[in-house]
Formats: sequence, C-alpha cells, structure tokens
Amino acid sequence: MMPQQGVELASFGRRLAAQLLDLLWLMPLSVLLGTIGALANGGELSLGGEMMANVIGTLIVLLFWLERQGTPGKLVLGLRIVDAETGLPPRFGALVLRYLGYLISALPLCLGYFWMLWDPRRQTWHDKMGRTLVVQLPQGSSRAPNGL
Repeated sequence: MMPQQGVELASFGRRLAAQLLDLLWLMPLSVLLGTIGALANGGELSLGGEMMANVIGTLIVLLFWLERQGTPGKLVLGLRIVDAETGLPPRFGALVLRYLGYLISALPLCLGYFWMLWDPRRQTWHDKMGRTLVVQLPQGSSRAPNGL
C-alpha cells in the first residue's frame, strides 16, 4: 500500500540529517551513562555496566518512538514513524523489531540503510522488519496523518 495523496515519504537526506541530529544527544547520553556505570564500579566500566547503559539508551529511543513517533532528530525535521499498512502509530512490538533491525541494517556495510534509495516505499531493512514507514509531515502538522 502506498501513502495517500499529500503524504510524503521521508527522503534519504532528511533521514540522514535526523540521524546526525540524534547523535548530538545520544553521544553525550552514552558518555554520561558509561561514566555513571564506571563510577559505580570503582572507576572501570564492567560488562554489566556497559550492557545496562545500552539497555537504558535503547529504552529511551523506544520510548521516543512509542510516545512521539520519532526521536528528537526526526521530530525537529518533521518526520514520523508510522505503521506501513495503517498509517497509525506502530505498536511496541513492531518498534522493538525495528530497533533490532538497526543492527541488521548496519552489518553488511550499512546496505540496509541505503536500501531505501531504490525501494519504492523508501524502506530500510529495519523499516521492513518493523513494518514501518518514515513520513514527512505536512507543514504545520505535529502528528502523522492516519490511513496511509
């Protein structure tokens, strides 16, 4: 199913820009969580501390996706993650699959991210795994339109 008239799929450039914007808050957050983990362990980051920092970071991203349909980078650029079939906000399980798909998208030289360049629905591999689309909101809108 293709988007309704007036609903635009997000471009590669806008999605890349959103990812770069997200690095501006994710990197300091990762450093902060790692520092807290190291301090709690007497100055060294343990494997458990590193795993906990990653889990916290993952939960924060998932909560943004669940509550706002995007991370701060996507929100700033007017992008939203929607269910590919309904246009509604994706369910939590789909968002978890989408997040796990980030790893798969990155593995073969980031081919899964570039896949959207020739996909008719501009889906990356993680979009396909989560059955999501990333759409560009119309000017002045804060929520993705329903019923793609």
